[in-house]
Amino acid sequence: MNRQHAYWLCQLGGWTLVCGISLLLVNWKAQEGWTILLNQGLSVALGVGLTHAFRGYVHRAGWLDLSLKHLAPRLVGAALVLSLSFNVLSDLPAYFGIIEVIGVEEEEYWTLHRFSLNLFGNSILMGLWLVIYFGVHLAWDYRQAEVDKWKLEAQAETARLKALKLQLNPHFFFNSLNSVRALIAEDPERAQRMVTRLARLLRSTLQVDDVKTVPLEEELSTVRTYLELEKVRFEDRLRYEIDATETALNRPVPFLLVQTLVENGIKHGVAARREGGTVTIQADLVDDVLRLQVANPGVLESEEGGVGLQNARERLQLLFGEDASLTLENTDAETVTATALLPRQSEYQRPAVEPGPRAVEGGPS
Repeated sequence: MNRQHAYWLCQLGGWTLVCGISLLLVNWKAQEGWTILLNQGLSVALGVGLTHAFRGYVHRAGWLDLSLKHLAPRLVGAALVLSLSFNVLSDLPAYFGIIEVIGVEEEEYWTLHRFSLNLFGNSILMGLWLVIYFGVHLAWDYRQAEVDKWKLEAQAETARLKALKLQLNPHFFFNSLNSVRALIAEDPERAQRMVTRLARLLRSTLQVDDVKTVPLEEELSTVRTYLELEKVRFEDRLRYEIDATETALNRPVPFLLVQTLVENGIKHGVAARREGGTVTIQADLVDDVLRLQVANPGVLESEEGGVGLQNARERLQLLFGEDASLTLENTDAETVTATALLPRQSEYQRPAVEPGPRAVEGGPS
C-alpha cells in the first residue's frame, strides 16, 4: 500500500469512526434514523474535506520541512482554525433547515455555551488529527531516510569498489609501470614524478572508507593526478583543461564523480580517436546550483550512458535530492558533454573548507 492509499483509508476510516462514536451518544428515539445518518454523513464529508484542504496547504507552505520549534505554534493555530471552521460549517445545514437539530431543543442549540463546548471538543479532535498526520509523516520520512541511507551506503561502496577495479586493473596498472620503466633511463625525474602520482592516486582511493562527498577542490586534485598518469600513456593524444570558479571549489561533490566522468570521456572519446583530443572540465555556480561539465571528443550513442554513469546518477539524487541530475548530450557534431547539477542540499556533506585560488590548468600539447 502506497502513501496515497494509506492516507485516504485513514481519512475515511478515521472520520467514519468518529461519527460512529457520535451516533452512540445520540438519542435515536428523538429523531428518525435517516435524519441522524444524514447529519453524521455530512459531518464525515466536512471533516474529510476540511482536513484534506488543510493538507494541501501544508504541502504548499512547506510545513513538513519545518523544525518542531517552528511547527508547534502553527499546529496550535491550525487546530483552532480548523475547529472554528468545522463548527461554523457543520451548523449551516441546521441553520438553513436542511437537517433537523438533534438531541436538544432548538432554542438551546443556538447558544454561545453550546458553541463554545463544541469548539473545545472539536479543537481536541482536530489537534489529534494533526498529531497523527504529522506523526505518521515523521515516521514515514524517518523510515525513508533510513532506506536512502542504506541504499547510499551500498551505492557508495559499489562505486568505491568499481573505482578500485578501474585503478588497479592490470591494463591501467601495468601500463603505468611500463611507462615508468621506459622513463627511468630516458627521464628519471619524470619517472619519479609518475611514481609519486600513482601512489597518491591509489592512496586517495584506499583511504576513502566512509567518505561520501569531498570538496570539489579535492576531487579536482585527484582528477589532475589521474590525467597526468594517463598523459604518459597517451602522450600528445591527450590534452586537458580545468576551469573552476572560486565559489565552486568549496562545494561538496560525490567522491570520484568527476573522475568517473573523465574516465568515461577518455575511454569513449580520446582513446577511440587516432588523433586523440581534449578533455575539458568546467565548474561554476548557477543560481546557487553547482554545475559540473566534462566535455570530450566523440559522438553520443546513448543519453543514459553505461552502468557507471547510471550509478553516479543515482548517488547524486540520494545525496542531493531529486533536483540533482546527470545528463549526456552532443553539444556539437564532435563533442560529448556530461553535465551534473548539484543543488545545495546534502545531509551527508562534509564540513566546508576555505576555497582555494581559481584553478585553470592544461596539459602540455
